Amino acid sequence: MDEMGSKDNVAVLKIAFLIGAVADGAIAIEWFLISLGLVDLPVHPSFFVGSGQDFQYVLSIGGLFMMGWAFLLYWGSLRPIERRGVLLLTAVLLFIAILSDGIVFAHLFSTKQILLSTSVKLSLVILFSGSYWHSKRIHG
Repeated sequence: MDEMGSKDNVAVLKIAFLIGAVADGAIAIEWFLISLGLVDLPVHPSFFVGSGQDFQYVLSIGGLFMMGWAFLLYWGSLRPIERRGVLLLTAVLLFIAILSDGIVFAHLFSTKQILLSTSVKLSLVILFSGSYWHSKRIHG
């Protein structure tokens, strides 16, 4: 592969990492704000509406993990070729989340919520796994 194609691939990987980092970071902030009772929004990307202290507590813990994953994805963007496996791991976890939403927790969601959540998550699965496999093909 020529040097220009290799640089383009690195840029694609970086963009995929950064899209994931920004998405997870934004969701983490949203979850923290909801858990603190500062905003009253449906939880993204599932659009679930919950209430109560148990819900707020679990959302705050989830927000911590989402923020940690946002930092992990940002870290991956600093050396995208060497850390591209993080994208594949993220894609696998998102796919498991899609299955979990549809099989285990389907009774909590409307059809519209399932479709919106699945479309958001599936688009990220395609971005992350596609970027990973494209890079693997080019860089080995």
